[in-house]
This record gives sequence, structure tokens and C-alpha cells, in this order.
Amino acid sequence: MSDYFHQILDQAKQASFDIAKLTAKDRSKILMNISGFLVTRKKEILQANQLDLDRAQQNNLSKPMINRLALTEAKIDQLARDVETIAQMADPLNQELEKWSNPINGLQFSKVSVPIGIIGIIYESRPNVTIDAASLCLRSGNISILRGGSECIETNKKLYECIQEALKDLQFNPHLVCFIEQTDRAYVQELLQAEGRVDVIIPRGGKSLIQTITENSRVPTIKHLEGICHTVWDEGYPKEQAQSIIHNAKLRRPEICGATETLLIHSGHSGDDIAYVLDDLRAQGCEIIGCEKLAQLYSIDRRAVEEDWSTEYLDKKLSVKIVESIEESVNHINQYASGHTESCLTNNDQSIQYFFQNCKSAILMHNASTQFADGGEFGFGAEIGISTDKLHVRGPVGAKHLTTFKYQVTGNHTTRP
Repeated sequence: MSDYFHQILDQAKQASFDIAKLTAKDRSKILMNISGFLVTRKKEILQANQLDLDRAQQNNLSKPMINRLALTEAKIDQLARDVETIAQMADPLNQELEKWSNPINGLQFSKVSVPIGIIGIIYESRPNVTIDAASLCLRSGNISILRGGSECIETNKKLYECIQEALKDLQFNPHLVCFIEQTDRAYVQELLQAEGRVDVIIPRGGKSLIQTITENSRVPTIKHLEGICHTVWDEGYPKEQAQSIIHNAKLRRPEICGATETLLIHSGHSGDDIAYVLDDLRAQGCEIIGCEKLAQLYSIDRRAVEEDWSTEYLDKKLSVKIVESIEESVNHINQYASGHTESCLTNNDQSIQYFFQNCKSAILMHNASTQFADGGEFGFGAEIGISTDKLHVRGPVGAKHLTTFKYQVTGNHTTRP
């Protein structure tokens, strides 16, 4: 292990002792201070972000990645408001989750929420994760070790400076949030091998990043896999309402993981109704990739192949399939989805009950855009990511999900026979 990374781990360990001594009010003060520094340092943040954007253009990064990388004044203001929201949330720590007693020996049991400990966050292109992750970890009493991608290093450094200033201004340990400034990928491997010193790794990025971390990490991970999200347009659901939701689900921000990538249309809809919805998407530059049945009803841009059903486009592209029933829709989703978010547009009670009971993904929507798959929309203030795992946490990962628990047992001079 390098001296550089060894020092970070030592700083994180000491900080874990220090943060345990802070009250919920202390942690809220830190967050409110971070919010203030984000606003006052806005111009510097945008200047740093422009350096990253210029380099991204020179390196021919994809448009979706550049969109995720870009910050604006409005985005920074929203980021500051999100931090304030997290600061004002109920403390997730020291909450009594359960309480019971043993009538035979009189022991009193309680199950209480506690921090996970030291959390490594590895992420690409999204500089907002620097603030979101740090804030959620602070709120939940965890120490974060942040490692962003080289493509947004200047922005991340400036955002981390805001966090450092906020901590030092209140005379708290500046290593309550740690940051790996070196862009050498060797430090990612060191983080992944830090078993026993880092408690969990949360990756946030593309499929290749998640796979690399999962295959190489000796530290437990909370995975955020790709967002192969589906919208089901069930029989009888009005075209006007469908058009509005489908447009939002695909085109509001096509580069995010909650964007719909596949549309499943019940065969009961007429060709004219289908054209009403798909023409609206094409007018905004969306490529329609359709199955054979759709091609008989509508002039598609190209025929879908097997690979399309399991592709996260993150762009203005939509695969579309005609289905005969809600059962066929759910079967398709369970076969091809990444377990992220699915939506069903229906006014049929039996259809939505079947969808909710049989669809296996982490987030299921009813008559709403898949782009509501967001921790802020769920009332969590922000999210570190959307977990597609089934253990520990699923869906948006907020502050309260970054906790585990301990048992507290009280006796009355009790011994075991």
C-alpha cells in the first residue's frame, strides 16, 4: 500500500472516532456551512468545471457524459438547497428500531441504528456526487473517502475545498470527509483492497466501472448498475396522458440512469395512437428502434435486434416493442431489465396489481415517469446512487440507508444458568 493512501486511511480512522463525538446538531451545522460555501464559491466552481468541460471536448467524450459533467449556476444553487434539506432531516442515528424483552430472564433488548463506518465512493463524471455523497455520509455519521473520475477532477477539487472550508470554519476535523486527489487508477485498486479498514464501497458510474469494482473488490459493495428502465403503455390508457409521461421519461434528461430505454406498447392501441406518441419523440430527435410488429404499424428508424433490449442508450434512442398483455410486458422486463426502475401506465386495477406483484426491479412506478427515480424526489434530500442489489438497501440510497444497527441488552444482575 502506498504511503499516500495509507495516510488517507489513517486520517479516516481517526475521523471516525471524532465524528462519533458529534451531536446531530453539530452535523447539521457542518452541512449548512457546506451549503453556504457552495453559494459563495459558485464562480470558482464554475471556472473549474469549465476546465473539465474543455478537456472533455478535447478528448471527444460522449455527449451524455459531458451533459452529466456540466454544472450551471442553477445546478449549484439546487445542490446547496439539497444539502440544506439533508441538514434539516431527522437524525438517522441512535434511533430505536425495535424493543422487546425476554419474559423468562427479564432481559431488555433494543435494536439501535448506528453508522456503517468508513465508506469509499468511486464515481465517474458526476461532480454533484462529491457533495451528495459527503453530505449523506456526514448526516449519517459516516466517514467518506471520495474518488471521482479524472474527467471531472478540477470540479471535484473545488467542491472538496468547499467542504474543507466548511469543516475548518467550525473547527472540526477536516478529514471527516476524505478525498483522493490523485487520478492514478492504482489508488482505486488500493481502495478496493482495503478490507478491514474500509467498511463498504459504493460505485457510481457506467457498467464497466461497476463490473471492475465488483470483480476486484475485497470490500463489500452496494452496487448501482446500469438503468435499463422500461415504460409499459397498457391497453386503454389515453394517448394524451401516455404521450406526456413517455416524453418526460425518455427526453427530460436522456443521459441519466432513470431515463426509459424501452417502451412496451399493448397491441390494443391503434396505429394512429402509437404515431401520436412516437411522432412527438421523433420531433425532438429521438431515434425509434422497433420490433417487427411495430414496423408494420409505424415507420421506425431501424429494426430492433436482441442486443437493443438490454442496452442502456443514455441518449435520444428508444427501443419499442408491441406486446399482447401485461404478463408479456412483465416477462420482458424481468428478462432484460437491470433491476432499476420500471413504470406502468394503466387505469386497470388488475394490470397494476400484476405489475407490482411480479415485476422484480427495485423501483416500480404507476402512471408516472421513470425519471422520478431520484433520492430527492423520494424525500431523501439526495442520493449516493440507486442500488440494484437486494441486500442491505435497494433503490435510492439516502442518509438513513447508510446505517446498520447494534443490539443493546440490559439485565438486572442477570446470569445465564
